[in-house]
Amino acid sequence: MAKGEILACSKYYFELDGLDGLIVKKVSGMGNTLQTAGTDKSFGVTKGGKSFIQATVTGLSNDKITAEYVGTIGDKRLYQWFYDSHSQVSTGGGSNTKGTRKTGSIILYNQGGEEAARWNLTGVMPSSYKGSKLEAGSEELFTETVEFVYESIHRVK
Repeated sequence: MAKGEILACSKYYFELDGLDGLIVKKVSGMGNTLQTAGTDKSFGVTKGGKSFIQATVTGLSNDKITAEYVGTIGDKRLYQWFYDSHSQVSTGGGSNTKGTRKTGSIILYNQGGEEAARWNLTGVMPSSYKGSKLEAGSEELFTETVEFVYESIHRVK
């Protein structure tokens, strides 16, 4: 890797346990927000009537990750994982995955094709699934869009 090399958004992959080889079109939404208290207005006064404000972290919330995949013949793994992860409306009860979640990574590559940045995710589960709009005369590829929730994300590289 060249010293100080700038990373491009077009050299990446989103890998998930057991879902190798999927063609990823785009990924968005990676992020966290620190939840805070005591930041909006004074919550008290000190001696001399001085207003007191102090930012205090009270928790963390994760954004949802949205990934769009190019559909291929005979590969219904994304849909099957989504289907198996949720109780069925008609029958209820537990899910086929029994609550098992996946781990995954979002990886950026440098111009030499080497891994240059990595975010590891734990507790990944699909929360929504949708396919492309189908239209006569369309020149678009069929895509599957999956929105994921996760328990943690850490940049490790």
